[in-house]
This record gives sequence, structure tokens and C-alpha cells, in this order.
Amino acid sequence: MLPKSSVIYLEALVVILLASIIMVLQKGSFQPRELLTYQSILTIGGSLSVWFVNRFILEKILQSRIESDRITRFLPFELLAASILATSIVYVIYYFIISYINQSSFILVNFLIGLSLTIGLSLLIVVLYLGNHIWKSWWSDGEFLFHKAVETVDDSHPKDFITIENPKGTLNLDLNKVMYFTSESKIVFLVDSSNKKWITQYNLAELEKILDGRYFRLNRSILVSRQVISQIKKLPNHRLLVTIGHLNNNHFETISRYRSTRFKQWFHDTQ
Repeated sequence: MLPKSSVIYLEALVVILLASIIMVLQKGSFQPRELLTYQSILTIGGSLSVWFVNRFILEKILQSRIESDRITRFLPFELLAASILATSIVYVIYYFIISYINQSSFILVNFLIGLSLTIGLSLLIVVLYLGNHIWKSWWSDGEFLFHKAVETVDDSHPKDFITIENPKGTLNLDLNKVMYFTSESKIVFLVDSSNKKWITQYNLAELEKILDGRYFRLNRSILVSRQVISQIKKLPNHRLLVTIGHLNNNHFETISRYRSTRFKQWFHDTQ
């Protein structure tokens, strides 16, 4: 993965290339020196402004929703409205700057056509942005960014054991001695306090509902109890590094920023 700064430079280069290609297609011929005119420079500057203003605003909105755990199905419309507003403001500013420099009169039809095309760019930006984050959310967490709220179950009589069925028969294991559940090659194992593994008949999603908040799913492959978490370290981009176990038996798991707020709330509530 490229460093964040390198990604920004790469994005800027792609935007410049696309803006240059569009200008060449509009003129029907390629003259390298035409790309150095003030109008071309302003057009490229406007394209960069549209991209990075959108990038900044969309990132701020998404991060605020993640931190407040208020991601809903209306988020795409919220991001689209913010993108259209930001893009329109940038377009209007650059349109009148170019018109002033060219000393050209205001033509409503041309203005509206340009604004419509630029707003279309907003839709493309939001689709790419959300598609990227939904993919990363699924890949890191095993679920989509727009998750359904988990229905709570009656916890007035919480169970202190879990029943598993494996080749050895039906077993009732004390949850106080269960460290975590881990998924390996689509098989979920229960790991007890002696580091012994037991095959279970469940998947992690089913265990989340059965255990009802007593364990937390850190990522796609592990569901842990609070008692086995020995250390939490902050990583860049609001991610967390969690140490599971103690002394020489520990290992590390990463929590994506999409889960970090919920994890911190769960960790605090289960103290």
C-alpha cells in the first residue's frame, strides 16, 4: 500500500491527466503549449479543487458518522448533497474567474451545461468514494459499512456456558474459561483458558447473537471477551491494535476504523 502522501500525489496526477484529455477532446487537436495557457491552468486547477474539496468534505462527514456510530442508509444521499454543494461552489468561482479573464459575457445556457456536467462529476466521485469504503469495510470486518442494528435479546437470565457439538459429542463449556472464538478456513474454533481448541458448529455471526455483547468481533476472524485483552494501541487512520492474551501466549489483532468506535464503547461498558 502506498503511503498516504503518495496516494495524494497519485490522485493529483490522475486528475491532471483526465482534465488534460478532456481539454484535448474538446478542441479536437493536441497542442502541448495550449496546456500551458492560463485558461488551461485554471481548468486543471478547478479540476484539482473539485476533487480534493470533495475528498476532504466526504472524509470529514464519514469519519464523524463513524465516530458517533450514526451510519444509516441515508448516508449516500447526505454525501451526494454535500458533494453537489461543494462542487457547485467551486465551479461558480472558477467560471466567473475565467469569464472575467476572457472578458466574456455571461451566457446562461453555457453556464448551466457546465454546471450539470460538473455535478455529474460529483455523482461519480461519491460512487467511487463509497465503493472504496464499502469494500474496505467488508474486507476488514466481514460486514458492510451500512450494517443493520443488532437486535438485543432478553438478558435477564444470561447463560454462563455455551453448548457446542463436535465429533466428541455435545459439550457445555463455561464461558468464564473461554478466551475467544476464531475462524480458520471457514471453521470456527473455541479457544479456552488453557489454549485448547474446540471445533464448534457455529459461525461468528451466529455467536455474536448468542453471546449478546459478552464478546466483541474485532474483525473477520476473531470474537473475543474483554478479559483476554491486555493492551490497546492506537494506529494511524483511527485504527486500533489489540493485544490478545498475556506474556508469551499473546498475539495481535487489528481493528479497522469502522469498528473502533463501537469497540471502545463496548470495552468501556463491559468494565
